[in-house]
Amino acid sequence: MTFYSIILFLHVAAVLVLFATLSFEFLSLSHLRHALDLGDVRRWVDPVPGFPLMAMSSILVILVSGVYLAVRMTVFALAWPKVTIVALLLIAPFGALTGKRMRIIRRSSAEGTTVPPELLKRLQDPFLRISLSLRTTLFLGIVLLMAAKPELWRSVAIVVCSAFLSLLLPWLTTHRSGVLPVGGELRG
Repeated sequence: MTFYSIILFLHVAAVLVLFATLSFEFLSLSHLRHALDLGDVRRWVDPVPGFPLMAMSSILVILVSGVYLAVRMTVFALAWPKVTIVALLLIAPFGALTGKRMRIIRRSSAEGTTVPPELLKRLQDPFLRISLSLRTTLFLGIVLLMAAKPELWRSVAIVVCSAFLSLLLPWLTTHRSGVLPVGGELRG
């Protein structure tokens, strides 16, 4: 086994971990938006211990290993690896902002026995869905960049289209029924 094959393995494994964290976040957010009581909120606010650390670590491993692989394969002079790095760096701040909001939800759900109106409002925060959608579509755009290896303008177009698609996904996947009322009582 060569050093290159170990780095390639780490790169692919980190991509799979990032995909898994985004999948768990989708599952968690879906359940949180439809939580009926504090027990549901507490169960889904942190479904996997160490979840944020896994996501941040996977992005870091993807970035470092990806740069190494691009340099080693002498493709770093091409446009798609650079656009890929920019797109990957766009994912991180949205993940950090989401993490901050989820920490507030976690703290709010740890206190009390009933769901306060402020917590209901935070569970319905549209930013959580938009952020997850943006990070997911950018991630899929990055996978497309790695597979297609397009020139600069097509690379940029893929990232822009991914970002645009992220704005449509929350709208397309909104379920009007079962949404928690903001500032009201929970209904079963």
